[in-house]
Amino acid sequence: MYYPRSLTNVILACFVLSAVPLVVALAELAFGLDSLAKRSQLSVREAEAASTASRELRDVTSKIERAVRQSIVLEDASLIDGYRKLDAQLDQTLIRGQSLPLSDEERAALKKLNSQRIVLAAALKNGIPEVSERPRLAESAADLADNAAQAAAMLGRVTEREVVTLREMAAKTRENWPWFLGVAAATALLLAVGFSILISRPLRNIDRSIRKLGRGEFSESILIKGPRDLRSLGERLDWLRRRLLELETHQSRFLRHVSHELKTPLTAVREGSELLKDRIVGEMSPQQNDVVRIIRDNTLSLQRLIEDLLSYQQHKSAAPLKVEKIDMKAIIERVVREHRLEMLSRAISVDVRGEAITLQGDSEQLRVVLDNLLSNAIKYTPRGGKVRVIGSSDGAMAQIDVEDDGPGVALEEQERVFESFFRGDASANGKVKGSGLGLAIVREYVLAHQGHVFVVDPGKPGGRFRVRLPFDLARGDSFVGAVSQGDSVAQ
Repeated sequence: MYYPRSLTNVILACFVLSAVPLVVALAELAFGLDSLAKRSQLSVREAEAASTASRELRDVTSKIERAVRQSIVLEDASLIDGYRKLDAQLDQTLIRGQSLPLSDEERAALKKLNSQRIVLAAALKNGIPEVSERPRLAESAADLADNAAQAAAMLGRVTEREVVTLREMAAKTRENWPWFLGVAAATALLLAVGFSILISRPLRNIDRSIRKLGRGEFSESILIKGPRDLRSLGERLDWLRRRLLELETHQSRFLRHVSHELKTPLTAVREGSELLKDRIVGEMSPQQNDVVRIIRDNTLSLQRLIEDLLSYQQHKSAAPLKVEKIDMKAIIERVVREHRLEMLSRAISVDVRGEAITLQGDSEQLRVVLDNLLSNAIKYTPRGGKVRVIGSSDGAMAQIDVEDDGPGVALEEQERVFESFFRGDASANGKVKGSGLGLAIVREYVLAHQGHVFVVDPGKPGGRFRVRLPFDLARGDSFVGAVSQGDSVAQ
């Protein structure tokens, strides 16, 4: 697909091309109105000319009839000169009448009137005719006047026809204008939609790439297609991706080395505190025992944190998935058994129910996912509470919910709980111990299975984490209620 050199050019082209149909429609309307205006001016002139010609025909022929009768009755040759002037005026009126937009009948009437005028002028060419010719001459003058009156009435129709023509042109303009406007608007809308897609597609790709960077997905290259400035932005984002990937690699290497180097001296400190605690080097006072206990407890906490760091780095650099057919019910039961003693000590029970799910995946990674989610639920569940594990399916996706009776996840923390080393309000206040790596590992492994993990109903009491994984579903019998009497733990 061809793209202009910059996004500004794309937007400018969008405005210009979208405005073209509207401009064409307006030009068509202006042309129609101009044609109607010119036609109106012409019609007014023709109507005025027709009205003038009609009036002159009546007046001049009436005067010609009167002049002819007077010259015959009075036998006054001087009256013939007045007739000749009237005859010339009638000739000019007929010529102007012939230039009007007449019908064939109207032109024939004017030609007939002109023929009568010529005959009458020929009879009076040599003056007053003989007495025997005078009655016929008077009759010819009277016929000329009558025919002129009829011709004048016909010329009045010219005005009527022009009015009808103007009405038809105006109606046609009104009829065509909505079609022009509709086609222009539809064309402009289609062009606007096309350009919006042309503009929004690379912007959506940029937004998607930025979100991937925010989620820590650095493996896929960023390629933005579009105008040159957006392609340049895509190249910078890809540079940023490579830089972040490099920094993450350095961070992982640093944490791995530091954690490994810390284990050796920490082991020596722990062994020394154990020797002192077991009184191998002699008896100690109560104050010395308290100091040794403090050293031992903090050494154990530091050792667990280092082990969590090593485990997290191991998970981040894990080998490719070992895909196999997995019975999720068996994995859930195994994880519940591994946490049995911890739940017994706090009188926490677990309720496993839902569908027996079989899917394709890495059994060890999915075991770690469920182990971390269950461990997290146990940490936040108060003494005597209950943890629920619910399995279900939705089309081509398996769904596992892990719920607890704890304080829940705050609305503003629903995304951050999956970040490395992030600890919520409860952990930060010292109520729950942890390194903040468990849920980060859960997200890494779920993403590796092309799935999703998120918090359900954030901001409400009771934590609820939902894992959705793609699979070839094979439904088995539902397993509802507690796993077994031994697995539903209560003190």
